[in-house]
Amino acid sequence: MVSIDEVVALAWGLVNEVAGELEGGRCGLKEAEERVLRFVHQIGALMIEEIVERVGEPTRENTITVDGKLARYRGQENLRFICRFGSEVVKSRRRYHVEGEGSYCPLDEKLGVSGCRGFSPLMSYLLALFGGCGPYETAAGQLTTVLGFGVSATAVERNTEAAGRRLALRPFDLISAKRQSECCDLLIVEIDGTTSPQIHEEPGLTGRQSMKQPTEYKECNVVVIEKRRESGWTDRWIGGCYGPRAGFDEYVRQAGIRMGQLQAAAVVFLADGAHHNWEIQMNNFPGSVGILDFYHASQHLAAFCALLKSEPTRKPTYERLRGMLYDGEIVQLIEQMRTALGRVSDRSEAVKELCYFRTNRHRMHYDEYRERGYPIGSGLVEGSCKFVVGKRFKGNGMRWKRPDNEAVLKVRLAVLNETLQKEFSLKKTREIHYAA
Repeated sequence: MVSIDEVVALAWGLVNEVAGELEGGRCGLKEAEERVLRFVHQIGALMIEEIVERVGEPTRENTITVDGKLARYRGQENLRFICRFGSEVVKSRRRYHVEGEGSYCPLDEKLGVSGCRGFSPLMSYLLALFGGCGPYETAAGQLTTVLGFGVSATAVERNTEAAGRRLALRPFDLISAKRQSECCDLLIVEIDGTTSPQIHEEPGLTGRQSMKQPTEYKECNVVVIEKRRESGWTDRWIGGCYGPRAGFDEYVRQAGIRMGQLQAAAVVFLADGAHHNWEIQMNNFPGSVGILDFYHASQHLAAFCALLKSEPTRKPTYERLRGMLYDGEIVQLIEQMRTALGRVSDRSEAVKELCYFRTNRHRMHYDEYRERGYPIGSGLVEGSCKFVVGKRFKGNGMRWKRPDNEAVLKVRLAVLNETLQKEFSLKKTREIHYAA
């Protein structure tokens, strides 16, 4: 093992050597940086090995209790993991057998490497971070370039999915308590849904046979909650989950409370015309201002105008009616649409569009909303649907098994909410006591 004093001497030697080559024009600064980086990796690896070697076992008892369960010593076993500098760290540690569970190594928990799938916590975090942002192959290539040593796509995949399975799902666990008590002038809740390609899971099929099953597109619901103050301060949280709408209703309720709904001077709930969206508002955000997304309403208006028999009148009619919609003249707009029913090619379809506006007319006072500084379009959540789900889960050839899809979604959200890193900080998760 090289000593710290020897490392300093080696560093000065490298500095003098590279400076001389730069001065003589035999290398450029890029080459110099690469050589320094290789040196840093070598020294960093040595330092991590020395640090781990100096960490002692939490207990040397032959019998202990772990979370109230009896655990017996079963001998020594090597801990192996790859650190941030690319080297494998090996250390012998004590292994216990916990009744009803299996192997448990107290030193792993003390170091924070439990569940890191053969990597140090920092390396596991980086693998999950990149794996939550893009395809595993792409992430592996990017990490290899950034870190300076080879990283496999399999390592990215396993660590990303393992990290997701450890992450909490409930907003009460995900959002800090501090945000609940922070006041704001306006709290905006936007919800929308999208789909993700999942492999149909036939009972009893495993391995390659299970991967040959057809693709199903499963709904993923997304919520964006943003807090604003007149001073310009904003705080945003993005959430999402798979499953039935009833579960999403509870998810949004928890998120609203945790983000400080009860401390907000005003609450706006923004969504498209789907009935279940407004049930979520009614059940969980009483007193909030419900706003129908202006752009969804515009699409329905365009669909109505496309039914006009006279093609030359379609575009000018749409532009005129859309202007009325934007100005909040919803009563006049509905009357204009009603009188136009005699000039459409498909009356039943036109009546459906008219009913859409009649049903949602109390959510279309866009002139008043703009005057109060409220948003009228759900751009935040629609963009988040594409950014959260579309960009990560809908790439060419991508298909997911449901548990993997859900795990990576949690990682993706943790990346976007900037909470992923804290999940890899040292946390005491199990209580250890000497057995009586």
